[in-house]
Amino acid sequence: MSFRVCIACHGIRVYPYVGFMTGQRYQCQDCLEIMVIPLEFEKEEDYRAFVGAMAEDDEE
Repeated sequence: MSFRVCIACHGIRVYPYVGFMTGQRYQCQDCLEIMVIPLEFEKEEDYRAFVGAMAEDDEE
């Protein structure tokens, strides 16, 4: 099962926001970011590895 991730806060509470004529958009329920292309992961392990890598980058 794949799931979408916010590009701003990396939260997993991303849901469809609007669509139809303007194209699909998504909104993060945590930070309220509206995005066209959220990150998408197939496996939870991949998501956790991504979050870990982003945390390491923030520490540097």
